[in-house]
Amino acid sequence: METFKTEKQKMIDGELYFASDPELVAGRKHAREQMKLINNEADRQIRRQLVEESFGSTGSNAHIEPEISFDYGYNIHVGKNFYANFNSIFLDICPITIGDNCMFGPNVQLYTASHPLNPAKRNSGLEFGKPITIGDNVWLGGGVIIIPGVTLGDNVVVAAGSVVTESVPDNYVVGGNPARFIKSVEDEPASESDDLDSQREKIDLIDRKIIALLEQRMDAVTEIAAIKKSRGQKVFDPSREEKILEKAASYAKNEAYREALKDTYQGIMDVSKKYQKDQIDK
Repeated sequence: METFKTEKQKMIDGELYFASDPELVAGRKHAREQMKLINNEADRQIRRQLVEESFGSTGSNAHIEPEISFDYGYNIHVGKNFYANFNSIFLDICPITIGDNCMFGPNVQLYTASHPLNPAKRNSGLEFGKPITIGDNVWLGGGVIIIPGVTLGDNVVVAAGSVVTESVPDNYVVGGNPARFIKSVEDEPASESDDLDSQREKIDLIDRKIIALLEQRMDAVTEIAAIKKSRGQKVFDPSREEKILEKAASYAKNEAYREALKDTYQGIMDVSKKYQKDQIDK
């Protein structure tokens, strides 16, 4: 038997829902009343109590400067020792979960809310969202924007003005639009760069990035295999492979690495061909 879901439950679960639902309209109205009380309250202790009443859950010693804006409030969960500077925007269509000891600069914006790409669906009033999860000891610089569905690991630092469009592993420093890896929180000073353990740790971090990119590449390889299977095409195209290898080698800035990188990429191509063949033979 199919379980009936309210529009509120659909919203929280990340499914398409109608924002004009009376329960949700009432929830947003209540949130605006709470925001007005919070933002106009000068006493820090009373403002903290109002935040605790508005949010889904809060740890001890949470402090939020005015002004803060949110859609509902009950989908926001913050850990202990949380600090948010001025003008925070938390669009909590779906859950926003923030760990312990997190610090946000001014004008930080967390967006779980989204809309269908199809204009007919969008114009009908249907909306949906994806949750945002932030680990412990995270520092977001001023003006950072986090888009729907992003997870930040523990100890992540996001540079001011960045737009984070993809999830970030533990101990990463990221920045830019879209945000990209800058360095590791655990990176040793340059004066210790000849230390073997330090270099091995650096390689471990780089390997994590490479694996993430290779997974994206394999997703594309899987799609190509499906297309070739439907068209009856062969897996191996010698002329195209050689062009890809030459192009990949040309991307290397250090000419001394080009042949080694070409050989490495040949291994990637060989694995891709085998994987495509296995997919087509199924």
